[in-house]
Amino acid sequence: MGLIDNPGTLAARYRDAILTRRLSPGTSIDIVQESRDLGIKPAQLKQAMQILVTMGLVESAGPGRVRVKSLNTQSLQDLDFTLTRRRL
Repeated sequence: MGLIDNPGTLAARYRDAILTRRLSPGTSIDIVQESRDLGIKPAQLKQAMQILVTMGLVESAGPGRVRVKSLNTQSLQDLDFTLTRRRL
């Protein structure tokens, strides 16, 4: 398994894209199409997206789709708390 298909690495890349607004709020991601574009298995991208759902950065938008959530101060503080706890 390479870096690009590691769910944790994928989640970190998408997290960074969301936090830097390269993926704007409301952006819909089709997991099957996105995995084709990346050349990886849909299951790996689905795992990465589940990590982001847990972080509160994306939400389910129907079967096989997620949508980038709007971030406010509280959600950013919650994310910072979550990331800090994972490092401990």
